[in-house]
Amino acid sequence: MLKIFFILFLPLFLFSKIQIVTYFPLETKIVKKIAQKEVVTREITARYLPTFRNIPKSEVSRLSNSKIYFHFGLDVEKEYEKILKEVNPNLIVVDMSKDVDKLGNNPYFWTDPFTLRVVAKNIYEAMIQIDKQKTDFYKENYENFLEEVDDTFLKIKQKIYGSEVLEVYAFDDYWDYFANRFRIKIVKKEKKYLNITEIPSAVQFTKDRNIKKLLYYNGMDYNVALSLSSNLNVEILEDDIFGDIWQLNLINFSQNLFK
Repeated sequence: MLKIFFILFLPLFLFSKIQIVTYFPLETKIVKKIAQKEVVTREITARYLPTFRNIPKSEVSRLSNSKIYFHFGLDVEKEYEKILKEVNPNLIVVDMSKDVDKLGNNPYFWTDPFTLRVVAKNIYEAMIQIDKQKTDFYKENYENFLEEVDDTFLKIKQKIYGSEVLEVYAFDDYWDYFANRFRIKIVKKEKKYLNITEIPSAVQFTKDRNIKKLLYYNGMDYNVALSLSSNLNVEILEDDIFGDIWQLNLINFSQNLFK
């Protein structure tokens, strides 16, 4: 009997929820900090991809049959926005990066904990616009998430205290917001092997600046990173800023960076 009840009423239950779409799981996790079980989520991709890929019409139709499209304002996400809006002109689009103080054209703002305060506000305001009856519920979740953001910031500050890490090498600009917030200088390195004639000056530069870490994106350019690590005597630190557990990602990253 219970099983029959579940089968009969599941569609009604799902219909009562607000259907949202995001680009990748990290965005889903952050939206649900505030929306929680009041939403049913769909994702365009199961892991972050930087480039647009065509998806079947049936999938476009399924995704566009949502109330809201939450995204971080990345270029690839805006391409999907156009496609989804063509199918469903009534789709509400929320750019969660609205009002974030951007560093030039760098879009990877969520490595700075405080930018998540702005993101949280954007999510909260979107949810109470379409679901006013649950304003108090969303407000409580919003305030709890702000406390989580502040707690994350303080935990990272504690890890920095007493650390000698002032400069690091990095292949990409994924960590610029983190570095800007916590006053770490990032020296960008080309993704290339050092020529034998370049090694002496590079070694001296590394010693003079007391650089001990090289940051690179999870799974990418490992052999080049390993070569530089060996030649310059620096530790390689692999990190994935697109992982879906935002707080844990940043705390683990800071733990490995400042140890």
